[in-house]
Amino acid sequence: MKISRGFTFALIASISWAIQIIFERYVLKDPTVNGFTVLLWTTITELPYWLFIASRHTKEIRRINLSGGLLLFAITLISTIGVSITEYFALKNSLAINYSFLIRTVILFTILGAYVFLGEQITKKKIVLAIVILMGSYLLTTNGKRLSLSVGDMFTLGEAVLISIGNNVFGRMITKFVHTDIAASLTTILSIFPIVLLAVWQQAFVFPKYVWMIALIAVLSVCITTFRYKALKESSASFVTMVFSFTPVLVSLLSFCFLKETISSIQAMGGLLIVAAGIGVEKLKIS
Repeated sequence: MKISRGFTFALIASISWAIQIIFERYVLKDPTVNGFTVLLWTTITELPYWLFIASRHTKEIRRINLSGGLLLFAITLISTIGVSITEYFALKNSLAINYSFLIRTVILFTILGAYVFLGEQITKKKIVLAIVILMGSYLLTTNGKRLSLSVGDMFTLGEAVLISIGNNVFGRMITKFVHTDIAASLTTILSIFPIVLLAVWQQAFVFPKYVWMIALIAVLSVCITTFRYKALKESSASFVTMVFSFTPVLVSLLSFCFLKETISSIQAMGGLLIVAAGIGVEKLKIS
């Protein structure tokens, strides 16, 4: 089976994201470290690279029309302010097990959003694979336990909606207006302003601990952003978000290897379902 460029790019981004999550878990195990501090300094560390990338496309950036500019602005606000705030309240008012599973509903919201905004068809194959991925995600994240839903879970679902629209649907749309390097660089550059406001709000504007770890997280963030936009350029929003479902499986494997976390047989079964569905997304050429 010939592997598509979209699958390759999405898989690289997914692997980078999984490694980044492991590093962030390590850093945030320290109770004195504020997550917004990590976000702030990660973005600041990335900034010189993205400014360099943007400087190579100055002519194209000047030619961005009003629709493209508004779309870039919307992506920035949704992906930073919107996602960060809903995530804050979700994690504060929801059980971690609930959050880990419910955030994966981003697949369903992306499929629906892509249908509404991008005209991507909702097919039987797409629905079946999405259900298999969600079943696998449920087993992997909950270990088969029943969920007790709370009001805080509404924030998790709200975050899933914002991620699906801001990152996936609008991310796919912007690749039709500008080069992927421009989309990646400008959304990151513009995000520094709302991120600073969030850091001030959370009293997180302090010099970070674990400087080298934050530098590594920043490098991984560059890889995630770069290859996510490349994947969205090559494939549909639904396809990319379904391939990204490999991330929790990879996180579990890395956690088992490096953080000494255990994996039960039920979780392993869930991981296998996700992997099988992810391969099916590529083999069946879901669009």
